[in-house]
Amino acid sequence: MDPVLKFWQARGVKFSGMLALGLLVWLIYMLFTSSAFFVYGAEIRGNVAVSAREIYTAGQIDSQSIFWISPAEVERNIEALPNIKSASVTVKLPAQVAIDVAERRPQLLWQSGDTIWWVDEEGTVVPPKAEMEDMLKIVDDDRQALEVGYHIDPALIKGAQTLRILAPDVRVVRHARATGLVVATPEGWPVYLGDGTDMKAKLMVLSALLPQLRENERPPVYIDLRDPLQPVYRTLPEIRIDPPPLRQPVPVRPQIAPQYRRNRP
Repeated sequence: MDPVLKFWQARGVKFSGMLALGLLVWLIYMLFTSSAFFVYGAEIRGNVAVSAREIYTAGQIDSQSIFWISPAEVERNIEALPNIKSASVTVKLPAQVAIDVAERRPQLLWQSGDTIWWVDEEGTVVPPKAEMEDMLKIVDDDRQALEVGYHIDPALIKGAQTLRILAPDVRVVRHARATGLVVATPEGWPVYLGDGTDMKAKLMVLSALLPQLRENERPPVYIDLRDPLQPVYRTLPEIRIDPPPLRQPVPVRPQIAPQYRRNRP
């Protein structure tokens, strides 16, 4: 029998296994080291305020092998951005990454001191990404210190939005913890609107109340509509001007000439 055939029959299976293992190791090495499988960019969709570069950097996928990228981990990294509400990541061979994001859309501006924030429909505070001149602004008279991710009562946000719809000329609303939302009438009278609930009913009461107050000689100091079923207002106190007191004549005491005594010698 041929010696080669005898060798193959004796050790062929083992040799074939080693050859297949070597090819597999070489293939894995090529897959994990070839530049064709490394990510150097991504298709990013759905972003408006947040730049694609910021999203791509937050994903931490640059120069990473496609085999080492975990879509769930990349999504968590991107959703950590304050202005990103959600993210969806898909990967395809050889090195394709697609990122779809949903941003937090600002509904109004919130000013605390000199700092202005964006607030979305859920009341989440995020840093502003652009100037929004036409957006409703709420000025916090309490000057509460806010941080990214802080949540404001969504009822307050909804009430402010309703106010803007029903009174489009209102551009600035004030807020204090004691009185809630505060707007001013054309006369400058402050109106307390509370936490933003029943905004339509409160504005209807205000419309019915203003003609009566304008006819009053004493203007209101404030109008409290926090409970639309029990509106309260306080007018300026009546100013009374009393006549000046009559001057009484002051009696004049007669002056007595001083007497001098002569010193005797």
